Amino acid sequence: MSTIKERIESVIHGAAADLGYQIYEFSVFLGGKGVKISVKIDSPGRISHSDCERYSRRLSEKLEEEGIKGCTMEISSPGITRKIRNIEEFTRFTGSPVKIIYEENNSRKVIKGNIREVSGDMILISDGESEMNIRYGAIKGANLDY
Repeated sequence: MSTIKERIESVIHGAAADLGYQIYEFSVFLGGKGVKISVKIDSPGRISHSDCERYSRRLSEKLEEEGIKGCTMEISSPGITRKIRNIEEFTRFTGSPVKIIYEENNSRKVIKGNIREVSGDMILISDGESEMNIRYGAIKGANLDY
């Protein structure tokens, strides 16, 4: 038998699949005042306010169908300064401005520029004046930098 948290997780993913969205991240808080659900939805295109409303309505319907009531929901997109979490997202955002924190020679460095190309595990960044290849494994954090 699944827990309430597992049931809610399943509903979160099911509502996204119904509408063609992906789940960027989510959290479920069970507390004395009820359940709080926070979901960031994503898609290959941009997520609009109406996408968030549409997903919120579908998630509410599915929670109701499951008999899960009294939830507070917060639905949003990852935003324009979203984290880039994997090599696939670097590829997806080729051409976009990015800020990368990486490690080189045992020290942390920061580079800002545009993602020019992703080849294997190498990310080519251009700042307009020069280009630099960064190995994906050296990256400690990255986000879009609009």
